[in-house]
Amino acid sequence: MGNLLRFPFNAWDLARTLSQNLTQGGGTDPTPSDNLLGALAVLRECLDSAGSSMSDDLVLRCKAATQTALTAAIGTERTLHHQSLRIAEMEHLASTDPLTSAYNRRGFQQEFERILAAAGRYLETGVLIYVDLDGFKPINDTYGHAAGDRVLCEVAGALHKNIRPHDLVARLGGDEFAVLLTRTDWKNGLKRAEFLKHTLNTLDVTWQDKHIAVRASFGCQRFGPEDCHKTLLIKADRAMYEAKRIRAATPEN
Repeated sequence: MGNLLRFPFNAWDLARTLSQNLTQGGGTDPTPSDNLLGALAVLRECLDSAGSSMSDDLVLRCKAATQTALTAAIGTERTLHHQSLRIAEMEHLASTDPLTSAYNRRGFQQEFERILAAAGRYLETGVLIYVDLDGFKPINDTYGHAAGDRVLCEVAGALHKNIRPHDLVARLGGDEFAVLLTRTDWKNGLKRAEFLKHTLNTLDVTWQDKHIAVRASFGCQRFGPEDCHKTLLIKADRAMYEAKRIRAATPEN
């Protein structure tokens, strides 16, 4: 039975030391992986010395070592699971705007690149919408930055409520947002963009018994398998500023 368990030389030396600590006690508290190595070392020594038969004492030692190994394996698995959750949480925080819970610019660019890669594989198209709030600075100046924050959150919420689960919303910075409509054609994308435009331009935010009217300009750009996210953002941004210019030059009814 001596060939049933084999260790590399360095690992076996470590396991032998851990085995002694495991059976004799003392020293610092072992980690789950230390316990696992030590338990396996006990099993090896038991099997090496067993010969053709195993005494009751060896059987008990093997059972105890096996239980320790299982417990250590479970502990290691839990540690890895908690670490994975923590890493996922940190990645989420790094890609999310803390105020609105929408994607931030970094997260948006990463998701946009992923969506464009998928569009290349499956020959999909979509529509990028660039949104800029009109007259946002006077809101901060008149009502304070807390009111401005409320407006930003309400805008992000209104955009989220009116898109599909596989679309996404990002706050690119300040009062600028982006909406990515995936797996749709230009006609349907424009139709959804017009709906979102109407939704924001009729949005009324209540702040300390005052009503703040939201106004926004939109720029749209179709994307397909061959496009670059940076170029698309520039084009959608230009379309948005052209819409803003036309809106400023047109008298309101």
